[in-house]
This record gives sequence, structure tokens and C-alpha cells, in this order.
Amino acid sequence: MSKLGGVEVNSVVSYIGVRGGYLGDFTYPSHADFYPRYCGLDIDPNEYHGTTRERFIQILSEANSIEQSKILLGILEKYPLEYFEDMLQNEFIPLKEYRNKERLHEKITQWINQLRGEVIEQGELKHDIEFVKEVLLQADTLISNHSYSSAVDRAHTAIHGYFKALCDEQNITFDEQNVKIQDMWGKLKTEHPCFNIDVREHQRPINQTVNAIGKFLENMNDIRNRHGFSHPNDDIIEENEARFIINLSRVLLYYIDSKTNV
Repeated sequence: MSKLGGVEVNSVVSYIGVRGGYLGDFTYPSHADFYPRYCGLDIDPNEYHGTTRERFIQILSEANSIEQSKILLGILEKYPLEYFEDMLQNEFIPLKEYRNKERLHEKITQWINQLRGEVIEQGELKHDIEFVKEVLLQADTLISNHSYSSAVDRAHTAIHGYFKALCDEQNITFDEQNVKIQDMWGKLKTEHPCFNIDVREHQRPINQTVNAIGKFLENMNDIRNRHGFSHPNDDIIEENEARFIINLSRVLLYYIDSKTNV
């Protein structure tokens, strides 16, 4: 899904509910507070005309896919299903309307995932490294609750922690104390017994691809330091590129895990 269309936008409005032409329990001030508070977006509905419902429809329709996903996440946080369960129990809405809310909640959740794009599922690593597992869980939380760009630092730290554990396991040492992630990989590739070079002809392009990992790690390190949230940077990596970097880092982590756990 590239963007929400009119049908989807109207379904979101139906999920929230409209009373007297106004959206849910939004007032003009609370609607203005909603975007920075729940969505992390700098949007001012006072720049739009009409009721809260009309302004919401304009804002959601004009937003790009990432902004739309953040607005939908904000809606589900402000109006979780429990909100409508309470309304049902207090007989403010009938059972039929509540069932419709359940159906729309499921659809909105699907739309959020489609708008944000696919990220490779984080499965179990064969090497049981507690620090790495914790950092990967933090990355998943940041992706779910904030953004891909906010999780780039955690993806970088997971690989860094994984490499450090492998180096300690094989007694691979370094002269300097603060070793860059790409330099760790350079030593692992040459000194870890599981990375012996296969010189058969068909392995040549594979070896060249493995050699290119070092350049990716160097670039990832630069992105993390200059375009991520590990430091107070002004130029933050875009969401599509952040998702791309996170996916590549996960593929790399799984590859190295499979090679070194034999």
C-alpha cells in the first residue's frame, strides 16, 4: 500500500466515531495536541478549515505513507479497543457497533504495517548472547512505537556486540580499545576459523560479496554517527533508507550466525 485512499480514510473516521459533525471526543485544542503528543508529528490543524472531522480527513489524506502510519498508530493509542469496550458496557454504543470497531481496528493495524513497509522478522540467533538479544528487542520496540530511523543505532549496536562476543570467544584481540565495527569484521573474516576462504571458481563472486560487507559496515557506522539518534544530529536518515539499513543488518547478522555456529 503506497497511501491510504478515501475509503480507508473514511474507515478510520468510522472507527473513531462522529458526533454532531465532530470527530470522537476531539475538541479543537485536543485535536491540535494530538499530532505532536500521539504521533510525533509537527502538524497544526488550525491551518485547516472546518470541523475536527473535516480537518482530520484533510490532514490524513494529504500525509505521506510514513506520516499516515504514525497518525494511525496515534489513533489506536488514543482510542484503543478498551475505550469502546467501556462505551459498550456503559451502553453508549450497541454490540453491533462495537463489533464493527473490532473489525476496523484489525484493518487499521494491517494498514499501519503496509504503510510502514516490510522489515525482516527478527528470529532466534543460534549464538545465545544476552546483550545482543536485549538490544534487538529494543530495536523492535523502537520500530513499533517510534520509527525505523530511531532503531538504526540499536541495529548497529547489536552487530557490534555480536562481533565482540565472537572475538572474545576466539581470543581475537585488538591493539586499540575502541574498535570500529568494520575493523572487527576485518579481523573476524581473516582470523575466525569458520571464515576460511573457499578458492573454488564458483565461490569467487560469493567471496567478493563477503568482502563487500566491510564497506557496508563502514557506511552503517557513518550513518549511525552522523545521521542517527546516537548523537544530536540535524540530518536524520529517512525512513525508507533506515528500513533498508536495518534489513541489511539483520541479513548480515543471520549469515554470520549461521557461519560461526557449526
